[in-house]
Amino acid sequence: MHIDFSPALSFFFAVIAIINPIGNLPMFLEAVNEDPVEVQKTVAKLLGLTIFVICAFFYFTGQPFLKMFGITIPAFRIAGGILLMMIGMRLMNGKPKFDNDGLAKKPTAQNPFKEAKARLSSIIVPVAIPLFVGPGVLTTVILFSQQATGFVANFLMLLALAAVCGVIAFVLYMSRRLVRIFGNNGMQIITRVFGLILCAMAVQFVIDGAAQLLPGAINPLYMHVE
Repeated sequence: MHIDFSPALSFFFAVIAIINPIGNLPMFLEAVNEDPVEVQKTVAKLLGLTIFVICAFFYFTGQPFLKMFGITIPAFRIAGGILLMMIGMRLMNGKPKFDNDGLAKKPTAQNPFKEAKARLSSIIVPVAIPLFVGPGVLTTVILFSQQATGFVANFLMLLALAAVCGVIAFVLYMSRRLVRIFGNNGMQIITRVFGLILCAMAVQFVIDGAAQLLPGAINPLYMHVE
């Protein structure tokens, strides 16, 4: 039996490119800056698992779920864009919570898993959604889910999705070491640059959403949707 791995590989590279875990590293560090090392690492693993669950959920129920609540992809794009704009503006203005204290030794957590779960619940929005799992990722997941037919094809797609989330968890798990490599000034520069990129992404989300709501009203050269 011939098994075609190309759709799963395309799915892997498409999702990993959109999520960009290295680019989102400053925002993750901002969210867990005040936590002990053990908690930060546990949050990284739980966040990777959470992202997989969210993406897998939308893989199977994406379009019906949004339709059930009367939510369209354009509306989701615009709402996500507004939220990302708020985050990006704060980072550009030099107001991230993350600083050298993030590398200082924190008191050892008595129950890292329990503390990590509590922290995760407070950063699912906006870190997991829409920062990591934004409209672009959800749209990609839904579109690729329509291409897969049969058990093997769907299994390979989920395997590719699991690999993406494994990469994300690994990058976030190693975040403190990466910060030591870049240094405080380097992270400040990266934070501000990605704040600008986040703002640009937010504007693009709004443009794409508006383009879908108002066909023909926006120059196709500036759209990422058809």
